[in-house]
Amino acid sequence: MNTEEMKNQIQLLKKDNNAQIIAHHYAPEEIHSIADVLSDSRGFFEAIQNGINADVLVVVAPKFFAEITAALRPDKTVIVPIESECPVAHHRDLSYEKISTFKKNNLKIPLVCYATSPLNTKLLADVIALPGEVVSTIDNIDSDEILFVGEHNCTYDAIGKSKKKIIPYPKNPVCNVYNVANLSDIQRLKRKYPESCVLVHPECKPEVVNEADYSVGTGDMVKIVKEINYDTYILGTEKGFYDRMKNEYPDKKFVLLNDNLICNVFKVFRIEDIYTSLKKMDNIIKVDKTISDRLGILFSGITEN
Repeated sequence: MNTEEMKNQIQLLKKDNNAQIIAHHYAPEEIHSIADVLSDSRGFFEAIQNGINADVLVVVAPKFFAEITAALRPDKTVIVPIESECPVAHHRDLSYEKISTFKKNNLKIPLVCYATSPLNTKLLADVIALPGEVVSTIDNIDSDEILFVGEHNCTYDAIGKSKKKIIPYPKNPVCNVYNVANLSDIQRLKRKYPESCVLVHPECKPEVVNEADYSVGTGDMVKIVKEINYDTYILGTEKGFYDRMKNEYPDKKFVLLNDNLICNVFKVFRIEDIYTSLKKMDNIIKVDKTISDRLGILFSGITEN
Protein backbone atom coordinates (compact mmCIF):
# COMPACT_ATOMS: atom_id res chain seq x y z
CA MET A 1 0.00 0.00 0.00
CA ASN A 2 1.53 3.36 -1.00
CA THR A 3 1.24 6.56 1.04
CA GLU A 4 -1.79 7.93 -0.78
CA GLU A 5 -3.65 4.64 -0.47
CA MET A 6 -2.84 4.54 3.22
CA LYS A 7 -4.12 8.09 3.67
CA ASN A 8 -7.38 7.06 2.00
CA GLN A 9 -7.66 4.05 4.30
CA ILE A 10 -7.06 6.29 7.32
CA GLN A 11 -9.95 8.50 6.24
CA LEU A 12 -12.21 5.45 6.03
CA LEU A 13 -11.06 4.18 9.43
CA LYS A 14 -11.64 7.61 10.96
CA LYS A 15 -15.21 7.51 9.66
CA ASP A 16 -15.81 3.95 10.86
CA ASN A 17 -14.44 4.69 14.35
CA ASN A 18 -15.72 8.27 14.58
CA ALA A 19 -12.11 9.33 15.16
CA GLN A 20 -10.10 12.50 14.77
CA ILE A 21 -6.34 12.98 14.56
CA ILE A 22 -4.93 15.65 16.88
CA ALA A 23 -1.32 16.47 15.97
CA HIS A 24 1.23 18.90 17.34
CA HIS A 25 2.88 20.75 14.49
CA TYR A 26 6.28 19.34 15.47
CA ALA A 27 5.04 16.02 14.06
CA PRO A 28 6.56 14.89 10.73
CA GLU A 29 5.44 16.83 7.67
CA GLU A 30 3.76 13.74 6.15
CA ILE A 31 1.23 13.74 9.01
CA HIS A 32 0.29 17.41 8.70
CA SER A 33 -2.03 16.77 5.75
CA ILE A 34 -4.13 14.13 7.54
CA ALA A 35 -4.49 15.89 10.90
CA ASP A 36 -7.90 17.23 11.87
CA VAL A 37 -6.15 19.55 14.32
CA LEU A 38 -2.58 20.74 13.68
CA SER A 39 -1.39 23.28 16.20
CA ASP A 40 0.83 24.34 19.06
CA SER A 41 0.13 23.25 22.63
CA ARG A 42 -2.56 25.89 23.21
CA GLY A 43 -4.46 25.03 20.04
CA PHE A 44 -4.07 21.35 20.83
CA PHE A 45 -5.59 21.58 24.30
CA GLU A 46 -8.25 24.11 23.32
CA ALA A 47 -9.41 21.67 20.65
CA ILE A 48 -9.41 18.83 23.18
CA GLN A 49 -11.48 20.86 25.64
CA ASN A 50 -13.86 22.65 23.36
CA GLY A 51 -13.84 21.51 19.76
CA ILE A 52 -13.88 17.73 19.48
CA ASN A 53 -17.02 15.71 18.79
CA ALA A 54 -15.33 12.43 17.88
CA ASP A 55 -15.44 9.34 20.08
CA VAL A 56 -11.80 8.42 19.40
CA LEU A 57 -8.85 10.82 19.60
CA VAL A 58 -5.58 9.82 17.98
CA VAL A 59 -2.81 11.92 19.57
CA VAL A 60 0.27 12.45 17.40
CA ALA A 61 2.59 13.87 20.04
CA PRO A 62 4.67 12.61 23.00
CA LYS A 63 2.92 10.46 25.55
CA PHE A 64 2.37 13.27 28.05
CA PHE A 65 0.06 14.98 25.52
CA ALA A 66 -2.00 11.79 25.35
CA GLU A 67 -2.05 11.53 29.15
CA ILE A 68 -3.36 15.08 29.50
CA THR A 69 -5.88 14.43 26.73
CA ALA A 70 -7.14 11.31 28.53
CA ALA A 71 -7.37 13.30 31.76
CA LEU A 72 -9.28 16.17 30.18
CA ARG A 73 -11.58 13.95 28.14
CA PRO A 74 -12.29 10.76 30.11
CA ASP A 75 -15.38 10.36 27.93
CA LYS A 76 -13.20 9.69 24.87
CA THR A 77 -11.01 6.80 23.75
CA VAL A 78 -7.51 8.26 23.54
CA ILE A 79 -4.91 6.52 21.39
CA VAL A 80 -1.24 7.36 20.95
CA PRO A 81 0.23 5.42 17.98
CA ILE A 82 3.69 5.25 19.60
CA GLU A 83 4.49 5.88 23.26
CA SER A 84 7.28 8.40 22.79
CA GLU A 85 8.60 10.02 25.98
CA CYS A 86 9.78 13.66 26.14
CA PRO A 87 13.02 13.79 28.22
CA VAL A 88 11.89 16.93 30.07
CA ALA A 89 8.38 15.62 30.73
CA HIS A 90 9.91 12.40 32.02
CA HIS A 91 12.91 13.85 33.86
CA ARG A 92 13.83 12.29 37.20
CA ASP A 93 14.71 15.69 38.70
CA LEU A 94 11.09 16.75 38.17
CA SER A 95 9.64 13.84 40.12
CA TYR A 96 6.61 14.33 42.36
CA GLU A 97 8.70 13.70 45.47
CA LYS A 98 11.37 16.27 44.62
CA ILE A 99 8.94 18.98 43.57
CA SER A 100 6.79 18.28 46.62
CA THR A 101 9.82 19.01 48.82
CA PHE A 102 10.58 22.18 46.83
CA LYS A 103 7.01 23.34 47.35
CA LYS A 104 7.02 22.54 51.09
CA ASN A 105 10.21 24.55 51.49
CA ASN A 106 8.48 27.58 49.97
CA LEU A 107 5.07 27.51 51.57
CA LYS A 108 2.44 30.10 50.61
CA ILE A 109 4.17 30.92 47.29
CA PRO A 110 2.16 29.84 44.21
CA LEU A 111 3.74 27.05 42.17
CA VAL A 112 3.66 27.41 38.39
CA CYS A 113 4.39 24.16 36.61
CA TYR A 114 5.35 23.94 32.94
CA ALA A 115 2.98 21.78 30.90
CA THR A 116 6.05 19.86 29.71
CA SER A 117 6.63 18.12 33.03
CA PRO A 118 5.73 14.72 34.52
CA LEU A 119 2.03 13.96 34.86
CA ASN A 120 2.00 13.49 38.64
CA THR A 121 4.19 16.55 39.19
CA LYS A 122 1.58 18.75 37.53
CA LEU A 123 -0.82 17.76 40.32
CA LEU A 124 1.28 19.88 42.71
CA ALA A 125 0.80 23.02 40.62
CA ASP A 126 -1.36 25.97 41.50
CA VAL A 127 -1.17 27.04 37.86
CA ILE A 128 -0.04 25.32 34.63
CA ALA A 129 1.93 27.32 32.04
CA LEU A 130 1.88 26.30 28.39
CA PRO A 131 5.04 26.56 26.24
CA GLY A 132 5.55 30.13 25.07
CA GLU A 133 3.19 31.48 27.75
CA VAL A 134 5.29 31.31 30.91
CA VAL A 135 5.70 35.08 31.29
CA SER A 136 2.04 35.97 30.65
CA THR A 137 0.92 33.16 32.97
CA ILE A 138 3.16 34.35 35.80
CA ASP A 139 2.22 38.01 35.32
CA ASN A 140 -1.48 37.15 35.70
CA ILE A 141 -1.03 35.53 39.11
CA ASP A 142 -1.95 37.60 42.16
CA SER A 143 1.36 37.19 43.96
CA ASP A 144 4.66 39.07 43.94
CA GLU A 145 6.61 35.82 44.25
CA ILE A 146 6.28 32.73 42.09
CA LEU A 147 7.81 29.26 42.18
CA PHE A 148 8.56 27.87 38.72
CA VAL A 149 9.11 24.24 37.77
CA GLY A 150 9.85 23.34 34.18
CA GLU A 151 12.48 23.84 31.51
CA HIS A 152 15.74 25.63 32.37
CA ASN A 153 16.08 28.14 29.53
CA CYS A 154 12.47 29.32 29.52
CA THR A 155 12.83 29.83 33.28
CA TYR A 156 15.49 32.45 32.75
CA ASP A 157 13.62 33.98 29.85
CA ALA A 158 10.75 34.52 32.30
CA ILE A 159 13.05 35.88 35.00
CA GLY A 160 14.34 38.47 32.53
CA LYS A 161 10.90 39.53 31.30
CA SER A 162 8.59 39.36 34.33
CA LYS A 163 8.48 42.02 37.03
CA LYS A 164 7.66 39.41 39.63
CA LYS A 165 10.22 37.59 41.75
CA ILE A 166 10.55 34.13 40.23
CA ILE A 167 12.08 31.42 42.38
CA PRO A 168 13.16 28.65 40.00
CA TYR A 169 13.44 25.04 40.97
CA PRO A 170 17.25 24.63 40.95
CA LYS A 171 17.30 21.45 38.85
CA ASN A 172 15.02 22.41 35.98
CA PRO A 173 16.31 20.39 32.97
CA VAL A 174 17.29 21.81 29.60
CA CYS A 175 15.51 20.91 26.35
CA ASN A 176 18.39 19.35 24.42
CA VAL A 177 16.71 20.14 21.08
CA TYR A 178 16.34 23.89 21.52
CA ASN A 179 19.69 24.10 23.25
CA VAL A 180 21.52 23.29 19.98
CA ALA A 181 20.83 26.74 18.51
CA ASN A 182 23.68 29.19 19.07
CA LEU A 183 24.28 32.92 18.88
CA SER A 184 26.62 32.29 15.93
CA ASP A 185 23.65 30.82 14.00
CA ILE A 186 21.76 34.11 14.28
CA GLN A 187 24.81 36.18 13.42
CA ARG A 188 25.58 34.07 10.34
CA LEU A 189 22.02 34.14 9.01
CA LYS A 190 21.52 37.84 9.73
CA ARG A 191 24.56 38.56 7.58
CA LYS A 192 23.04 36.46 4.80
CA TYR A 193 19.50 37.85 5.26
CA PRO A 194 19.92 41.39 6.67
CA GLU A 195 16.22 42.26 6.26
CA SER A 196 15.06 39.15 8.09
CA CYS A 197 13.09 38.69 11.29
CA VAL A 198 14.42 36.20 13.84
CA LEU A 199 11.78 34.35 15.85
CA VAL A 200 12.96 31.91 18.50
CA HIS A 201 11.33 29.74 21.13
CA PRO A 202 11.93 30.72 24.78
CA GLU A 203 13.53 27.30 25.37
CA CYS A 204 16.55 28.46 23.33
CA LYS A 205 19.73 29.56 25.09
CA PRO A 206 19.54 33.02 26.76
CA GLU A 207 22.07 34.55 24.32
CA VAL A 208 19.94 33.32 21.40
CA VAL A 209 16.77 34.70 22.96
CA ASN A 210 18.42 38.06 23.65
CA GLU A 211 19.60 38.43 20.04
CA ALA A 212 16.27 37.48 18.45
CA ASP A 213 13.62 39.93 17.31
CA TYR A 214 10.93 37.88 19.01
CA SER A 215 11.09 35.20 21.69
CA VAL A 216 7.61 33.68 21.68
CA GLY A 217 5.76 30.39 21.39
CA THR A 218 4.94 29.01 17.97
CA GLY A 219 1.30 30.07 18.26
CA ASP A 220 2.40 33.71 18.47
CA MET A 221 4.88 33.10 15.65
CA VAL A 222 1.96 32.18 13.39
CA LYS A 223 0.32 35.52 14.21
CA ILE A 224 3.53 37.41 13.41
CA VAL A 225 3.94 35.61 10.07
CA LYS A 226 0.29 36.40 9.21
CA GLU A 227 0.31 40.03 10.26
CA ILE A 228 3.84 41.40 9.68
CA ASN A 229 5.66 41.18 6.35
CA TYR A 230 9.40 40.58 6.39
CA ASP A 231 11.81 39.67 3.63
CA THR A 232 12.72 36.43 5.44
CA TYR A 233 11.63 34.70 8.66
CA ILE A 234 14.44 32.91 10.50
CA LEU A 235 12.80 30.33 12.75
CA GLY A 236 14.45 29.10 15.93
CA THR A 237 11.89 26.35 16.30
CA GLU A 238 11.59 22.60 15.92
CA LYS A 239 11.70 21.73 12.22
CA GLY A 240 8.06 20.58 12.09
CA PHE A 241 6.89 24.16 12.59
CA TYR A 242 9.24 25.37 9.87
CA ASP A 243 7.76 22.72 7.52
CA ARG A 244 4.25 23.86 8.38
CA MET A 245 5.02 27.52 7.69
CA LYS A 246 6.63 26.71 4.33
CA ASN A 247 3.54 24.77 3.27
CA GLU A 248 0.95 27.22 4.56
CA TYR A 249 2.72 30.38 3.37
CA PRO A 250 4.44 29.40 0.08
CA ASP A 251 4.79 33.07 -0.92
CA LYS A 252 7.01 33.81 2.10
CA LYS A 253 10.61 32.80 2.74
CA PHE A 254 11.53 30.77 5.83
CA VAL A 255 14.94 29.66 7.06
CA LEU A 256 15.57 27.23 9.91
CA LEU A 257 17.96 28.73 12.45
CA ASN A 258 19.87 25.48 12.95
CA ASP A 259 19.52 22.26 10.95
CA ASN A 260 19.68 20.21 14.15
CA LEU A 261 16.47 21.64 15.58
CA ILE A 262 14.79 18.26 15.21
CA CYS A 263 13.02 16.51 18.07
CA ASN A 264 13.10 12.74 17.60
CA VAL A 265 10.40 12.39 20.25
CA PHE A 266 7.98 13.85 17.67
CA LYS A 267 9.66 12.48 14.58
CA VAL A 268 9.08 8.79 15.45
CA PHE A 269 5.49 8.98 14.17
CA ARG A 270 4.67 7.73 10.68
CA ILE A 271 1.53 7.45 8.54
CA GLU A 272 1.75 3.67 8.95
CA ASP A 273 1.57 3.98 12.75
CA ILE A 274 -1.63 5.99 12.58
CA TYR A 275 -3.17 3.53 10.14
CA THR A 276 -2.25 0.58 12.39
CA SER A 277 -3.53 2.21 15.57
CA LEU A 278 -6.88 3.02 13.98
CA LYS A 279 -7.18 -0.47 12.54
CA LYS A 280 -6.28 -2.29 15.77
CA MET A 281 -7.59 0.35 18.20
CA ASP A 282 -4.63 -0.31 20.50
CA ASN A 283 -2.24 1.82 22.62
CA ILE A 284 -5.17 3.28 24.51
CA ILE A 285 -4.15 5.76 27.22
CA LYS A 286 -6.08 6.00 30.48
CA VAL A 287 -5.45 7.95 33.68
CA ASP A 288 -6.76 7.71 37.22
CA LYS A 289 -9.94 9.69 38.01
CA THR A 290 -8.18 11.66 40.74
CA ILE A 291 -5.60 12.83 38.21
CA SER A 292 -8.32 13.53 35.66
CA ASP A 293 -10.31 15.68 38.07
CA ARG A 294 -7.29 17.73 39.17
CA LEU A 295 -5.93 18.33 35.66
CA GLY A 296 -9.41 19.21 34.48
CA ILE A 297 -9.46 22.08 36.98
CA LEU A 298 -5.94 23.25 36.11
CA PHE A 299 -6.41 23.16 32.34
CA SER A 300 -9.90 24.64 32.35
CA GLY A 301 -8.36 27.94 33.45
CA ILE A 302 -5.86 27.80 30.58
CA THR A 303 -8.31 27.13 27.78
CA GLU A 304 -10.77 29.75 28.99
CA ASN A 305 -8.17 32.52 28.68
